[in-house]
Amino acid sequence: MIGYVAGGIGAAVLAGVGYQLLGVRRDRKRFPPPGKFVAIGNRRLHVRDMGKGSPTVLLESGLMSTVLTWQGIQPELAKSTRVVSYDRAGLGWSDPGPEPRNASRIVDELHSLLTDAQIAPPYVVVGHSYGGLTMSLFAARYPGEVCGVVLVDPVAPAEWHPPSEHDRRRVEIGSIICRRAAVVSYTGLLRLIAWLIHSNAKSLANPLIRAISQGAPSDSNSTESRWFWNLPAGERAVTPFFWTQAKFCRTIASQLERLPESAGQVVAAGPLETRLTVISAANLPSRRLAEHRAVAAQSSEGHHILAKRSGHWITEDQPELVVAAILEIVEGARSRTESPASSRRLT
Repeated sequence: MIGYVAGGIGAAVLAGVGYQLLGVRRDRKRFPPPGKFVAIGNRRLHVRDMGKGSPTVLLESGLMSTVLTWQGIQPELAKSTRVVSYDRAGLGWSDPGPEPRNASRIVDELHSLLTDAQIAPPYVVVGHSYGGLTMSLFAARYPGEVCGVVLVDPVAPAEWHPPSEHDRRRVEIGSIICRRAAVVSYTGLLRLIAWLIHSNAKSLANPLIRAISQGAPSDSNSTESRWFWNLPAGERAVTPFFWTQAKFCRTIASQLERLPESAGQVVAAGPLETRLTVISAANLPSRRLAEHRAVAAQSSEGHHILAKRSGHWITEDQPELVVAAILEIVEGARSRTESPASSRRLT
């Protein structure tokens, strides 16, 4: 009897592995990369390069996000200058990268990418959410190459350096769940859950999600999780492809594990001595809003903007505000190197 059960489990696992492999192959055809690949050592990073002109705008996405974060903004910016977005190693269409996935390693990889792809400075660097940490560190590490910074509802270093006990435990649980999900992904179970969610079979998906995410807060272990439904529609549509792969799960786990370390790296790099704009969501708690204002105030050319009609995804809620903030710095950089010109003003 035990042999029959073991054989049945083995057959089910093998079927799941086949289901996952076929699904990945199918998804690669359904979701072709919108950009190109650039080799960094023995791996490739996915890059979307649009427009012409200087300075070049570099776009960095949030913790779990891809170049799709900028799909409404990048073409608009490309009317005025060159704009580059990319997928960090392990996310989107990019190959996985070595761990740990901390801000320092990510910045090193980005700089290598720009060098190998012959994308020359000066740069205006833009980071959304988690990307606010990496782009702040990039600007501090390469001040001669950066002429301005825009942070869109960023993770502020003070939030995680040092982390509260509650926050430390939260990222610890998150990373454990992601490591668990990476193992499970090979069996096709994550793909099955994604199919159930997109088929609106939430009652069947929820028990499976709870089994994988044991220990997670109640608002994160069901099909109603804000981590999924708060994503822009364009990104949500490709989660069955990206979020069901082991590389994604391992990458997110490492980014979470190293979040306090990454924040410490930004703090150690010191204040930014360049033009800096911080855009905050309207629904931020007062403590986070104060931290955003403090980030802006670290620069003598710092500026803080409250996006009055936006939640965290300001890129979706008020994209025109983000575009205007970036172009103001672009035009200011040009006026300093070419001829005096009036800068775009935010209203």
